[in-house]
Amino acid sequence: MATIKEIAQLANVSIGTVDRVIHNRGRVSTDTKKKIQQIIKELNYKPNIIARQLKLSKNYTFGVLMPELHQDSKYWERPALGIYKAKKELEGHKIEIKFFHFNRYSEESFFEKSNQILKENLDGLLIAPILIRPAKELTYKIPKEIPYVFFDSDITDSNRLTFIGQDPYRGGRLAAKLMRMMTGNEGNIVIIRILPEDYHIDQRMEGFKKYYIDNNEINSVQIYEWQEQKDLNSFNIVSQKILEEQSDLQGIFVTNALTYLIASFFESHCSKKNVRIIGYDLIKQNIDYLRTEVIDFLISQSPITQGYQGIYSLYRYLVLEQNVDDKIMMPIDIVTKENIDFYKYSSKDMV
Repeated sequence: MATIKEIAQLANVSIGTVDRVIHNRGRVSTDTKKKIQQIIKELNYKPNIIARQLKLSKNYTFGVLMPELHQDSKYWERPALGIYKAKKELEGHKIEIKFFHFNRYSEESFFEKSNQILKENLDGLLIAPILIRPAKELTYKIPKEIPYVFFDSDITDSNRLTFIGQDPYRGGRLAAKLMRMMTGNEGNIVIIRILPEDYHIDQRMEGFKKYYIDNNEINSVQIYEWQEQKDLNSFNIVSQKILEEQSDLQGIFVTNALTYLIASFFESHCSKKNVRIIGYDLIKQNIDYLRTEVIDFLISQSPITQGYQGIYSLYRYLVLEQNVDDKIMMPIDIVTKENIDFYKYSSKDMV
């Protein structure tokens, strides 16, 4: 007996499109509809109504493996908001969400939570694989029948269903282009690389550097590192070192959400008020300094949408039996004082 999947392959359309034609719902072009109906007729397809009703009435549980919400200056609250929004919308479809939070600075914590996940009876997984080595090990252990989705960071050589996130390399190049537009080709530019090592943060740094290399100005870019787990005093030491060593400092690029730390230090300690600052993410502290123009630009990677799309990707694939794109890329949004009010970035915006 023919299946919806076979009909979709013959018609060169998605399973969802075939489903819409069979049940006469949603928009499908006239030509596509006729093509699908002809294939259905030729194959003498008869929908298995009982099986479909059983599938739609089944309870599904999706596991979410992500860092503790307070880490990275509460950045992880944003994708969690998107996940909760999707969960609320899908309540009538018997979708449950179980969170498994790990310490993003501890591989041991990741291993502990991933082992816990493997013991659960889960139908799908949404994973933030920011700790690359243990995340890769987890992918080898996930049963083949359980689809998993990556968000925020990607592991390309895996069997993930899809990746939802931003291109970090292009984000870094965009930051460099903005910086060069503001500062010209005079003076020095500093990159603050936040440790521990993180693939997508390093890609932002590489994209930034490559832009200056392409414009024959790489010698003007200096890199300073800070270990994120250390206390604020250690950050102030690095910041003071920048002040002392960079007499002709024109701009600073921070590779993650901790942009507000350098903004706070320079506002208090630097008599030179025209040092340009670019960073990432719409967390409250960054937004406050963006409004006062201590931070010039923030790049948003749409974390709320990432979480939301992650749950819906699993839902479309498992429940609706629809195809899911290999990648769902987030736009690289440039946020300024002038347009910040048009972005949703807090819990009250999601109610």
